[in-house]
Amino acid sequence: MKHFFLAAIAATLVSVGPAAVLAQDSRNSENPIVASVDGYEIRQSNVAAAYERLPAQYKQVPFNSLFPQLIEQLVTNHLMEVAGRTLDLHNDETVKAQIRDFESAVIQQTYLERKIAEQVTEEAIVSVYEATFGSAEGPEEVRASHILVQTEEEGLAILKELADGADFAELARKRSTGPTGPRGGDLGYFTRDAMAEPFSAAAFSLEIGAVGPDPVKTQFGWHVIKVVDKRRKPPANLVESRARIQDLLTREFITAHMSELRANAEIEIFNLDGTPTGGAATK
Repeated sequence: MKHFFLAAIAATLVSVGPAAVLAQDSRNSENPIVASVDGYEIRQSNVAAAYERLPAQYKQVPFNSLFPQLIEQLVTNHLMEVAGRTLDLHNDETVKAQIRDFESAVIQQTYLERKIAEQVTEEAIVSVYEATFGSAEGPEEVRASHILVQTEEEGLAILKELADGADFAELARKRSTGPTGPRGGDLGYFTRDAMAEPFSAAAFSLEIGAVGPDPVKTQFGWHVIKVVDKRRKPPANLVESRARIQDLLTREFITAHMSELRANAEIEIFNLDGTPTGGAATK
């Protein structure tokens, strides 16, 4: 298991490349040297960066526990790079092609991240919130109590007792088979879609303080329902809405910006075998 773990660390660090892992500011006095290889310095920040690039399951191990293994791997990585350069691998066409691919991916990612940062600003988020989420009326909620029984006949008998003056909460504590019985049948506040349709339809149709005229059947049994209160759920605040708004603005920007980039380019699509599709070039 230990060998597998160390191999996973090695594979992760090699996959990102020594240059990527070691590209840190070595002038920071608060960033001490933790290893030296023939005069080449490996700093604390290099090890921290390597740790951050590990898969999530390996980062469950504390940084201090992995510190020695990470240093050893960074030392090995550097030695392999030096050995590879002595073989002129940095001028190898396969290596150059991979570097170009990596460079292209980093440029694309960085470009998009910076463009998104320019557009999805705090001002834009607040503006969208105030225009939509913040001013939207929340869904209607009902607070209801119920008495759950197994047959319609039991439900009708309970309705008769209520009509004769029995206390709803007391009957719920004595007769309800549901888990809310001990607290008088209180279900708290809920939205229309939070309950089974027959139950919701009945509860939302009743006035505050009213008891349903008939028992309502669901997959759980028969319910005698009383509506205690109704209200509008308050709209989500800015903190609760932020992630949704950021996602919305990001998706809208990416769609629009990609269309803009394509509109300003001459694009021609070919078949899988490289032959023309016969369609006109895309502007």
